[in-house]
Amino acid sequence: MIDGYAMNKHVQVLLAIEDEARLAFIRNRFESIGRHTESVQPNQIGEKCLDPVAQPVILASENVTLQSEQEIQQFKQLCEVHLIVIALCDDDVDLSVDFFRLGVVDVLMPDVSVACAQQTVSRIDEFAQARRQRLNDRAQLEKTNDELQKSLRVLKQDQIAGLEVQKSLMPESPLRFGDYQISHSVVPSLYLSGDFVGYNVVLGRYLLFYFADVSGHGASSAFVTVLLRFMIGRLIRRHQLEEDYTALALAPQGLVEHINTQMLATGLGKHMTLVAGSVDMSTHRMRYVLGAQLPQPILVVDGVARYLQGAGKPVGIFADASWKVEEVVLPERSALILLSDGVFDLMPQRQIAEKEAAILECLAEHSGDLDDLKRVLSIDTVTEPQDDISVLLMTRGF
Repeated sequence: MIDGYAMNKHVQVLLAIEDEARLAFIRNRFESIGRHTESVQPNQIGEKCLDPVAQPVILASENVTLQSEQEIQQFKQLCEVHLIVIALCDDDVDLSVDFFRLGVVDVLMPDVSVACAQQTVSRIDEFAQARRQRLNDRAQLEKTNDELQKSLRVLKQDQIAGLEVQKSLMPESPLRFGDYQISHSVVPSLYLSGDFVGYNVVLGRYLLFYFADVSGHGASSAFVTVLLRFMIGRLIRRHQLEEDYTALALAPQGLVEHINTQMLATGLGKHMTLVAGSVDMSTHRMRYVLGAQLPQPILVVDGVARYLQGAGKPVGIFADASWKVEEVVLPERSALILLSDGVFDLMPQRQIAEKEAAILECLAEHSGDLDDLKRVLSIDTVTEPQDDISVLLMTRGF
């Protein structure tokens, strides 16, 4: 028993040969190497090859000519058909080349030897196995692709739902109270954003705000922003209910340390940059804390923009970290601007120091209105930002 045949008993050999002597000779050659053959008429070939239970087919035919190119293409499209042409003479090499060019697997001479027939069949066996593997791989790929598309649809639905949750947690914009107005804008790089902004007026005197940029992108970072919103919201509600003016006068003292502890306790491996502040609207004193925020807060007074002083570690990395509270008195007509580091991607300059200088120049005369601020920084025209881009604008006396 030929090994190739033992592995491929299922491969059919169809002989479409009308000449009885040639048919007998070719059948002998195939059967001598262990291949069962079956004679078919030309009009039966399609039926045999398209049988839903049919296995790969070797079709040997003498009824194919170079003028039958359309027929050859039809044979090639049939399931698992490997076409062999039986040449009518031994000396037409050019004719054989033309057949190969049209996609015929092999051309056998009328006096083909057993060894040559074995080589042809072995090679076709390999073709059949390779083709079957390709079909299996394609079917598996299509199945995997369908599953991936379903997963992507579910993920998109989850992201849209998450985006609506994030939107619902964002503060009213703009919020006006007395001489103060505060507003914000968030342009996410994905459906969900790792940037988050919060602010509100407490006990009619204190304007509290925070501005966070969580590491990474997508759902995990967005989850941290929701967690941050509830952590800070719980503290604010407690101060409101207790009318704790003493704690509010010291805010944001201890806030970032509290957030840092909670972040580490989650075990999510996330950290954030953060600006948290409090404005006493009766004294116009602003107290704030910086947690590795870049660019640093910008204060604009009388057409002059400058970065506020302060430094601090990122939140959610160091268990024993502490943050210093800075203070500044807000002039009668002034603007505080907070930007996330995604704005750096919009600046044409190469170095961070150059970008920071360009930002100050842009904002010196365009800091009284959020839309104007977004226009000069090109935030309002960006469609596919590389990173989340967030802005918080707080003005006094505008």
